[in-house]
Formats: sequence, C-alpha cells, structure tokens
Amino acid sequence: MRPLLEHVARLQGLAVFEAAARLGSFTAAGHELGMSQPAVTRQIRALERRLGAELFVRSSNRSELSELGQRLRDHVSAGFDVIEAGLAELAEHAGTFVLAAHPGIAQAWLVPRLDEINQVLGDLDLRLWLFDRDAELVDGSFDAAIRVGNGNFAGLDQRILFPEVVTPVATPALAQAYGLTEQSSAADVYAAPFVHMDDGDHPWMTWAGWLAEFGITLRRQPARVLFHNYPMVLQRALLGYGVALGWRPLIDDYIDGGALVVVGPEVRSDRGYYVTWPEGHPSAVVAALTTWLVEASVRR
Repeated sequence: MRPLLEHVARLQGLAVFEAAARLGSFTAAGHELGMSQPAVTRQIRALERRLGAELFVRSSNRSELSELGQRLRDHVSAGFDVIEAGLAELAEHAGTFVLAAHPGIAQAWLVPRLDEINQVLGDLDLRLWLFDRDAELVDGSFDAAIRVGNGNFAGLDQRILFPEVVTPVATPALAQAYGLTEQSSAADVYAAPFVHMDDGDHPWMTWAGWLAEFGITLRRQPARVLFHNYPMVLQRALLGYGVALGWRPLIDDYIDGGALVVVGPEVRSDRGYYVTWPEGHPSAVVAALTTWLVEASVRR
C-alpha cells in the first residue's frame, strides 16, 4: 500500500482541504464542491485526526491555515497540478493515434498513403509526430513509431519494414551534366557536387559512410550547407543543386515519376526501418497498423 493511503483513508479529504485552503473559506469550498459547509468541516476534521496535526487555526468567525496546513497545501496543490496535467494529456490523446516518424519517411512514404492509413485506424484521428533524433521520443507518448536502427530499441517491440538501401540520385539534367548514369562508379559520383544531410548523431548513412563502402575517403571540404532533415535534402536535390543519397523506397516515387534518376551503385547497411511500439502485447489498432505497414513495404 502507498504511504499516502496509510495517512489519508479517503482521498476526497485532500480535495476538500485543497479547496478550503485555496479559497480561504469552508463555505466557499462547499459551494465549489457541491457540499454543505458542515460536510466540509467534517472532512477536514477527519483529515486532521488521521494526520495527527491541526491544519487550520480556528477562531469564532474564521479559520486560517496553520503552518503545517500551509506546507500541506503547497504539496497537495503541486500534486493536483501534476495529476491534472496528466489527465489533460490523456483527454487530448483520446480518440487519436500518434504515429511518430522522421520527417523524411513521413513526407516521402507516409503522407502519400494517409487515406489508406486512416482506413486502418477507423474512427481514430491520425496525428503524425515528426522527430529528428531518437532522444526526442524518450519522454513522449506515442502509439507507434517508425525508426531507423539495428532492431535493438530499449523498451520497445518492433517489426522490420525494409532494410536500409541507399543509392545516389540526382535530377536528369544534373546527371547529364556530369555524365552520370545508373552504371556510374562511386568514383564518378564523387566528382559531382553533393547535397549533405546533417551528419551529427543521426542513425542513417552519410556520404562519408557511403563512399567508405567503396574504399573512398571523403576528403574534400567545400563550402556547403548541412540540411537538418531529409525533406530539405530532397528539395535541394530536386532543384538540381547536387547529388543526394536516396533511401529506397522513400525516393521510389520520384524515380518512377522521372524527377530523379539513380546515378550510381546502391549500398545496403546493417540497419533498417522498423515500426516500433511500447514493449508488450500491442493493441488491436497497433497490430492492425503494423500489419498494414509491413504489407505496404512489400508492395512498394
């Protein structure tokens, strides 16, 4: 049993005490709580007996908080604030399904499939939560998340959607200008300008990692912009400013539509894209969405 329950038999007594302490009046507390003034008095006296402390200093026509009462008021008010914040969060979350994903997979793969995803979710409203780094998910509340990694996610269960397959892509015009085709070597690609993703603590492959697969060290350091997320990288590549690394199947629609072309060999890493959910048996909705996502990854 929690120590709180050992000291306070009826938690309603704390709510009555908090109202009386906040409003400065037993009568006002009764009006707020829909109780009579004598009922408020009985609740507070019962709480005082249970705690073995006088919470109010009573005079002929008024009651004021004692020193101990003031201290208890501060603790109870802080606790109620935390509880109310949690209840508000649950109320806000009710009727929604929170799917967390990196901006790249959200824009390039999930958004085109929103109608189908909504059919899977039924009456629930989908809320896409975009995150750049896994640390952003630690204190968050989500029903499912699509993450990049090796499949070891602490506190989460997962199913793989597709492996990390990376290939260089560019606009047809830029590919022609640098003589690049799907059969071009990594050395050929290295001669073209690059569009760089921020190569900080992200889990996915960088240009340095891609080139290293072919025994090439990224030595040049031209003036460049490090883009914070993948949609910005894709936009820059689509504008013809350089060759970008493309993740299959995120760039498949652009290739099928002719906006981008493959300009070199692909690389497979030991990472993959996984749909994850809090550890334990998934809810029916999470299970249904996971099954749909896995099947959609096969249909790509």
